[in-house]
Amino acid sequence: MRLSSVPENLIEWLALTFNIAPTPILDTLVALLLAKSVMAATEMNLFDILEAGPRTAEEIAQECGAHLAPTEKLLRALYASKYLRFKDGRYRLAPVARRWLVTNRPTSLSSAVLHRKLDLRAMDFETYLRAGRGVSFHENLEDDDWQLYQQGQASHAALILDEVVARAPMPTGATDLLDLGGSHGLYSFAFCNRYPALRARVLDLEPPAGEFHSPWIARIPWDRVDFQRANILTVDLPQQAFDAVLIANVFHHFDEAINRNLVLRATKALRSGGILIAVDAVRPAEIEESEQVESLLDLYFGAASGAGLWTVEQVRGWQQSAGLELLSPVAMRLVPCCKMQVGHKSGRSRNSGSSEGDASAQNAGTSELARPAI
Repeated sequence: MRLSSVPENLIEWLALTFNIAPTPILDTLVALLLAKSVMAATEMNLFDILEAGPRTAEEIAQECGAHLAPTEKLLRALYASKYLRFKDGRYRLAPVARRWLVTNRPTSLSSAVLHRKLDLRAMDFETYLRAGRGVSFHENLEDDDWQLYQQGQASHAALILDEVVARAPMPTGATDLLDLGGSHGLYSFAFCNRYPALRARVLDLEPPAGEFHSPWIARIPWDRVDFQRANILTVDLPQQAFDAVLIANVFHHFDEAINRNLVLRATKALRSGGILIAVDAVRPAEIEESEQVESLLDLYFGAASGAGLWTVEQVRGWQQSAGLELLSPVAMRLVPCCKMQVGHKSGRSRNSGSSEGDASAQNAGTSELARPAI
């Protein structure tokens, strides 16, 4: 999928076909104006207001706490952009807005849309090109930014969450999951929901700064998901203490040497028979195979963190170098540029073939290891 100019009549089709249409204006001015319009409407709770039913411009302005004249301009822009419908003097939600932009819907991307406010700070591509380094995005987040960041990341994760949990081959009898750079913890909550014996530890620079609207969080007792403030690059990880280690959407922030070392440390933290689950957007190895979304993300993460997207072959190489047996990569259906690569640590699972007494003894011997000192 790509963002592109779409002709609405024969003349526009001919203009696009023969390169007469000024598409750079559409790609820059129009795309930027549309993005900011959707962001403004989301922040003003406009879509949530219309979820309750059709409204006039005056009613919408009053409920948003906005002035009428600018509200009318925003509503017209959203109508022309197919986010709203208009009939008998009242605006209502178009299907795309109802599905993706109403806050209390399970499919809501409203937090992801607001996350773009933070992304705009890192899109100084000109400085990145001249200086050759990123802006250290995470280091520049203020205290008030972290909740917006984590909620946006949770909104992104929700797109592929069910698929990751369903397709990751969790070892039989697994009880301990380590989530490195897990931020919001949604993956951990979802894994714990699927596997009742599982508990999870989430390590990140900041614990969740606010509540998230997620059915997994509502179902799982918080004592099964433990959050700890830690730098995953420097924290001591206990060896052979976890049945699964998850590294989701982390690699694109770091260079190859750091990622290789992170995978090696994560592998050492696995018990025999454990799995390392890597999930991230990846780019193709050959430039001829480049697609719009992953190529733009690669540029963005370079400017934001100084790194960028890696190929799935590189991710597999890090796991193989750490001694893991590789499973085939899996492309996420809703986000095809995002892939899951699982590596398996050889040896039987600690609960596999063990009697109940043996398993209990092993649990007792490793329970403290599953709680690293931060």
